[in-house]
Amino acid sequence: MKKMTILFGFLLSIGAFSQDPFNAIVSVTNFDDGPLEEISVELLNTNGTFKKKGVTGSTGSFNVEMIPGKYIVKLSRNGELLKEAAVEIPELEGNRVYNNVSIQILYEERSVFTLDDLHFDTNSSVIKPDSFHMLDRLAEYLISEQGVKFEIAGHTDSDGADDANLTLSNNRAKAVRDYLIKRGVSSDQLVAKGYGEKEPVADNSTTEGKAKNRRTEIRRL
Repeated sequence: MKKMTILFGFLLSIGAFSQDPFNAIVSVTNFDDGPLEEISVELLNTNGTFKKKGVTGSTGSFNVEMIPGKYIVKLSRNGELLKEAAVEIPELEGNRVYNNVSIQILYEERSVFTLDDLHFDTNSSVIKPDSFHMLDRLAEYLISEQGVKFEIAGHTDSDGADDANLTLSNNRAKAVRDYLIKRGVSSDQLVAKGYGEKEPVADNSTTEGKAKNRRTEIRRL
């Protein structure tokens, strides 16, 4: 079983003992794995000649028959180009061929989104290990958005002193930035800023509201 990164997401479940060309399920999701409907996906060769096309349905996916090679992949909706990138599905050596291929294209339409699976130690900027997988995926996404700048915005609830909350939120945003840079994201793409308790999205008088306010957001600048 192999795993490789392609385009804005991941190429999964590559095995052996199947025909060539192979069938692939192409899915388009946002960063929270929400399916994106009515997205047209075109696969062209590197000189721009059309090869394959599909449109995502309610599950955000469609089936397409492919062969290994170099592609230009274009995403569009209602005729408007959303994104394009080059991708290569390499030839496999020997008798190994592709089987049960699922291509996930990660496309984020929102200018601001919350990292819901990001967790820190209590009153600390130490990132918990169960957050690493999500941050690695975020790094893949940000690398695919080369040339675009993002702000990592840290927020807290209203418990504690204002100054302490501002410092904590800033340190957490910096910790996320440092992690992403170590995973290959350009430092020029990332700004870290803490807002403390200044921008609540819920009622700080409830436990649930406080949990929503303790968050880290990614903002496209």
